[in-house]
Amino acid sequence: MSSSSRKGHSIPDYIHMPETVFSLLEIPVCSFKGHLDDVLDLSWSGSQLLLSSSMDKTVRLWDMETKSCLKLFAHNDYVTCIQFNPMDDKYFISGSLDAKVRIWSIPDRQVVDWTDLHEMVTAASYTPDGQGALIGLHQGSCRMYSIDDGKLNQTGQIDIQNKKKSQTKKITGFQFAPGNPSEVLITSADSRIRIFDGSDIIHKFRGFRNTSSQISASFSQDGKYVISASEDSQVYVWRRDEVRHIGAGKGKSLVTTRSHEHFQSRDVSVAIPWPGSVKGEPPVVPVHSKRHSKRSGSTSQEDSSTDGSNKAQLPPLPKKNSSLDRMPTCPEEEMTSCNSLPSWSPSWSWFDGSSHGSHTVQATAWGLVVVTAGVGGEIRAYQNFGVPLRIGRQTTLFRDLT
Repeated sequence: MSSSSRKGHSIPDYIHMPETVFSLLEIPVCSFKGHLDDVLDLSWSGSQLLLSSSMDKTVRLWDMETKSCLKLFAHNDYVTCIQFNPMDDKYFISGSLDAKVRIWSIPDRQVVDWTDLHEMVTAASYTPDGQGALIGLHQGSCRMYSIDDGKLNQTGQIDIQNKKKSQTKKITGFQFAPGNPSEVLITSADSRIRIFDGSDIIHKFRGFRNTSSQISASFSQDGKYVISASEDSQVYVWRRDEVRHIGAGKGKSLVTTRSHEHFQSRDVSVAIPWPGSVKGEPPVVPVHSKRHSKRSGSTSQEDSSTDGSNKAQLPPLPKKNSSLDRMPTCPEEEMTSCNSLPSWSPSWSWFDGSSHGSHTVQATAWGLVVVTAGVGGEIRAYQNFGVPLRIGRQTTLFRDLT
């Protein structure tokens, strides 16, 4: 993907684009054939083996080098969720619509232990130490298990409360907070994303739509942002404010975040951050407030621009063997007035810094890449090119890179 202009517009002086930003190969590195129905979940091992679960009632283990299926694990119903044990990839956990959770030994191709939850299992995840598991169910409860010598023992339960009793509340995904194994992000089909600390909810995110899909939210690599697809063909990004929760048990504070950025991705079913998106320190961008601009007599264009020594630099991204022919451009007039800009809320921004007076801000999410997949199989990548554009206001812009 090379730098260029579009429709006669040039890239603003205060944005510097590297020669290569992001590229996707049009031909797959490898493909695996064997499942007879839709694939519902995937899991990678540390040794680059791949597990896939399917509506054909099987789990398959694949080898990247030989591109072959090494083992097949038969189930009684659709296998909705799988995960390698993060500390020992000779084992994996699976959940199925037959209401059973199973711990499998891969070398023996046998079930080590299983438990019947008497309800369809829709999500399953090991704890980061591999010594426990979280199991999500179709009716909205989440059960916690310890795993001793491969045996599952229930230790607790979380019930996702909702005022609309008739609404489907199935659990659709888990992710533990980066660097904090006591906190877990739980996505459910009531259009809510919640962070739990143990059995206590400490943060809630709202604004997207998830009522019937198997959508699962994700943390960014640094844990500062939460990203999720949505049934309205949008991708939503929330900033998780750093709030210290004081007290224990029911005394912990609850933060509800409604402010978000969003951008359109047609028929999106999955949206995850690309972990290699941000390298090094984010750029520091000068910003002037409206009050300061009136005093100094400067204009919006003058405040937004910087000299060559202070250009905002996109962090370097890993280069691929091939690059795309076209670079997404950011014409200034489109960035400042385009109707397709993401929604913006004054309660937070992508930048750190005061909103009064002349100051500099750090673009904390500059360069963030979100990779999406659509229901038709299309994969797209989007990158945040947000910079302060208007006097007294900070905003972002995601551009499609594919």
